[in-house]
Amino acid sequence: MPIVHIICATLKEDASEEAVAHALALGRALPSAEGVWHTTLGRSVNHLVAATWLDGRDALEPFAASPVHMAFIMRGLAPCIRGMWSAAVESEAAPPATAESMWVFALQSQETLFEWQVRDLLTAVDTLPGLAAVGVTVEERERYRAGGVVCLVPGEAAPFDDALAAARAQWGELAESIVECKVEVIPLRPTTDRDSSTAHDR
Repeated sequence: MPIVHIICATLKEDASEEAVAHALALGRALPSAEGVWHTTLGRSVNHLVAATWLDGRDALEPFAASPVHMAFIMRGLAPCIRGMWSAAVESEAAPPATAESMWVFALQSQETLFEWQVRDLLTAVDTLPGLAAVGVTVEERERYRAGGVVCLVPGEAAPFDDALAAARAQWGELAESIVECKVEVIPLRPTTDRDSSTAHDR
């Protein structure tokens, strides 16, 4: 089953635009790593996000150790962020052909969390507006139990925000264990590049 690997980084308050642009430039190279199906990059005022679809569990470790991924983390993100979280989840949802914005989330592990709560949360997110790729985490050290990404096309952002707020109200205390971020999607190629191709979608 495909894997969706999510990185959500919080920018330093004094991060320069040059440093952020450098991180994004390195992020655009993620699709060149072996086993990568597609990458979607996003940015908000305070966050950078990368959602990468991988061929399966066997591709996760090579991707994490790949030069392009390490460069993105160590030379791109590290100089301009004050923290980050990442999660890898199993999902059969295909990557989006296009998106204007995306919301990423992860459910933190806790002793009192039941499997039915995880399933109900994933079902609720899957029914929100947008294209959802959600599932349980696959890391050996499960800091997070579940997570995913919802990609939104023009016109879906406002309905998504309303639906998410309504759903969150139903999650009760569980909502306090969710880390999340919504960002605008940026092109994998610089806007000045006439080559509009993205990842090697198959």
